[in-house]
Amino acid sequence: MDQDHPALQQAVEAIGRGEFDRSFRLVAELARQGTAIAQHFLGWHYHKGIGTDQDDRQACVWWLKAAQQGLPEAQQGIGWAYANGRGVEQDLEEAYRWYNRAVAGGDEEAREGLFDVAGQLSPEQLRGLELEQGQPD
Repeated sequence: MDQDHPALQQAVEAIGRGEFDRSFRLVAELARQGTAIAQHFLGWHYHKGIGTDQDDRQACVWWLKAAQQGLPEAQQGIGWAYANGRGVEQDLEEAYRWYNRAVAGGDEEAREGLFDVAGQLSPEQLRGLELEQGQPD
């Protein structure tokens, strides 16, 4: 997860200068090459409509690619999407799974989402998720 990649730094700087289209192009190229942090950042471009049309479905496509590579920030993003039904069908159990992975990976922002989703699940659902993850009751 190369957060110091020169093209990624250029993309961040481009946003600072209001060059949203340039930022989008730089991030999209790096994301297509498989760089997880760029995939996550491209998801945010789509989610916020930065240099492209706002499109939560595309945001989720890119967040999921980065999340599957283990990037906690992207795991938090896809958890948020499932929790809120943005870009994917709402699925609180799937949101819980992704938020839990993000927290395990060190993303403290995901902890609040995890607790919020857990509060919306039944005790039976939570037990099933804990068993699925190999956690004791």
